[in-house]
Amino acid sequence: MMLLAQALLTGLLASLAAAANFDQGAKGINTGEFLQLAPGARAAAMGEAYAAAADEASALYWNPAALTRIKSRSATLMHASYVADSYFDYAAGAQNLGDWGALGLGAQFFSAGPIPRTDDAGGDLGEFRPYGLALSLGYANTFRDIELMDDLNGVSVGFSAKFVRGAILDHDNTAAFDIGLLTPEYFERLRAAFTVTNLGRGLKYEREYAPLPLAFRFGTAWKLLPGWRATCDIVFPRHNRLYPALGTEYSWTVSPAVSLSGRAGFNAVSIGDIEGFSSVSAGVGAAFHGMSVDYAFLPLGGLGQAHRLSLTFDF
Repeated sequence: MMLLAQALLTGLLASLAAAANFDQGAKGINTGEFLQLAPGARAAAMGEAYAAAADEASALYWNPAALTRIKSRSATLMHASYVADSYFDYAAGAQNLGDWGALGLGAQFFSAGPIPRTDDAGGDLGEFRPYGLALSLGYANTFRDIELMDDLNGVSVGFSAKFVRGAILDHDNTAAFDIGLLTPEYFERLRAAFTVTNLGRGLKYEREYAPLPLAFRFGTAWKLLPGWRATCDIVFPRHNRLYPALGTEYSWTVSPAVSLSGRAGFNAVSIGDIEGFSSVSAGVGAAFHGMSVDYAFLPLGGLGQAHRLSLTFDF
């Protein structure tokens, strides 16, 4: 375990050293910003601190290595309403292949809604509808029976490839990749995770390329008490300063087939950027007979609030 802990720490420090060249004043220069919209109401309610906690189909987004935690098959559907007429939809499915690993498929779509278009004189040119689309394919597997590097046994690694399309007045396509690492559960309480997301060429608008929102993430998940867990992610994005995300979840087992959950979270990414009450989140969930219904509420300060509703099926 010590060797693995040292490797995780070395990887984190190396990533942060590389990210030291990121421009913290470069907010807003990225394309594909919709790739940062987090799928899953459960994850959103927990402050998006989910890299080490994902255990269903949306793991494809949060940490592709966590696809190995899916016991058989899983599917997730989500709809999120944002300010004005904008919205975000997500769908993913995953299949555990036993010793062959796990596969995941996903799609995410963001629409900014109709926006008036005018000429230089203010004349009406109708409307345009900016949108973003990403299609993902991921694979993960777990190290087993490695005699020379026993410390790696139980560690999962995963990657995903994404087709990304962005459209404003015109559109462009690109490819991107995510990489993830997930440890086994130590002391029956603690997991750690590390991800790199949105590696790839940016999108091109008006003859110029702008980068995708590349980010490094280090996450942990603790079981504090039976039914109660806490999560913490440290995120270093290309376009912003390092920020923490914190989450907690408590689940009550009503019967062997039914459970209820309450969740809360904090995410510091928008501190100083949005006026009013923001950065916190809350939500609830209910699971019964392999189906989960989850809801999250996110205040957005002066922009209003966002609501997310998701369905997860494990079968």
